[in-house]
Amino acid sequence: MPIAAADQSFALYEQKAFTDLTGGLLRPGGLALTARAMELCGLPPGSAILDVGCGPGHTLSLLAGCFQLRPVGLDRSDSMLRRAGQGNPTIPLIQAGAMAIPVRDACFDGIISECVLSLSGDIPATLKEMARVLAPGGKLVLTDIFSRDTARQKSFGAPAMRSCITTALPLERIMAAVAAAGFSSLLLEDQSALLKQLAGQIIFSYGSLEIFWQLFMGADEARSTCRAMQGARPGYYLLIAQKEGDDNG
Repeated sequence: MPIAAADQSFALYEQKAFTDLTGGLLRPGGLALTARAMELCGLPPGSAILDVGCGPGHTLSLLAGCFQLRPVGLDRSDSMLRRAGQGNPTIPLIQAGAMAIPVRDACFDGIISECVLSLSGDIPATLKEMARVLAPGGKLVLTDIFSRDTARQKSFGAPAMRSCITTALPLERIMAAVAAAGFSSLLLEDQSALLKQLAGQIIFSYGSLEIFWQLFMGADEARSTCRAMQGARPGYYLLIAQKEGDDNG
């Protein structure tokens, strides 16, 4: 979803209008898509899993409660981590960015990251860092925006833009970066219907996407974000990949 910047996402959660519409989750599909991803992923109970960009902790609660995993939350926002800690007082939390995760190599059995990769600023570096902290044979679960504009010439190292819409890349480039980081793709699903569903809810409730985004940003920014959405023709994907290497390593 478009946001002014990743570190401003807490403001969205604090907006009653957004919370009423989405239940406080800043992504299409909400926890239902998260649960589906984890069922497909098949991590056994007790597995250690890192939630990169854990936000206020909704996914952490699901991982620990429904799947009996041992989650750790990572987010660069102090406000988000405070909120996550309030709802999950026994779950370890780390304040850091996705490109420099302060843990030892190969210490997680799984990583989940929802609507974060496109905002990381450097997709290849972020994926390589995820691979570093993931054990051989470990699972990577990603959900995020992609662009249907395959002619888009954005470079991976370009400065961060206003939103994940303006930084969205075609699936081919995302998949190439995943493979280059040492992952084998196990499953790729187009979940764009969920993105359309959320956009439809917003339009029904507020009249237009532009009016809705004006609740959180200036009129010019809201207008440019909507133009970017039209140009990128965004979609939404679920990807499950496995770190190459011995499953028992």
